[in-house]
Amino acid sequence: MANSLTPGETVTVQDGPTPSAGEGRGRLGPLTRRNVAAALYLSTARHLPWSPRPGGRLARRLRGLLAQSMLDQCGVDVNVEHGAWFGSGKGIRLGDRSDLGMDVLVIGPVHVGKDVMMGPRCVLLASAHETRRVDVPMNQQGFREDRPIVVEDDVWIGAGCIVLPGRRIGTGSIVGAGSVVVTDVPPYTVVAGNPARVVKHRRAGDRVPEAVTEAADDAFGGTVGFA
Repeated sequence: MANSLTPGETVTVQDGPTPSAGEGRGRLGPLTRRNVAAALYLSTARHLPWSPRPGGRLARRLRGLLAQSMLDQCGVDVNVEHGAWFGSGKGIRLGDRSDLGMDVLVIGPVHVGKDVMMGPRCVLLASAHETRRVDVPMNQQGFREDRPIVVEDDVWIGAGCIVLPGRRIGTGSIVGAGSVVVTDVPPYTVVAGNPARVVKHRRAGDRVPEAVTEAADDAFGGTVGFA
């Protein structure tokens, strides 16, 4: 079972399992299992019906079974939806009862805690292009060092959200549909907009840290509401 995430926990990104020298003939090593599962998922299971559609329950079970072999860590009763893309699964951890929503794009390292809901067509990117030089075309500068994304427990990420490298989404928070997360999301808050800013607190008496509020105000420059 996947471990839960506590606020402020440091995440160590680990490579996937490596085969031991003593594995017997006829048995698949961990890396081979990952590669076989990834081939089956990307060629077939990813394209099977969405969970509510006819045949969707069986498709969901198959995607979840393959995810167990693909992801670095995969909890129980996960829901990997139709169209979700996460490569071979390396660098990705998914907690108990959590979702990878329909048609999501996940480029790890990404750590998703327990009981996380994720709407369709979200994008979680822990990688970014290098752009600091102006004398070399950006498409020739390569990539910056990966910055892991952490989604803590009991989070709802609405449809079409984009989460940029290095962001942490706090426990019990809600990210409104279409938001672009460029700063960390405090626990038990509701954020919305591009860039996302705090629009509501889920716990009475909570206050957002002043620095976070000022950064969001500077970035967004207005008020946000839900349609």
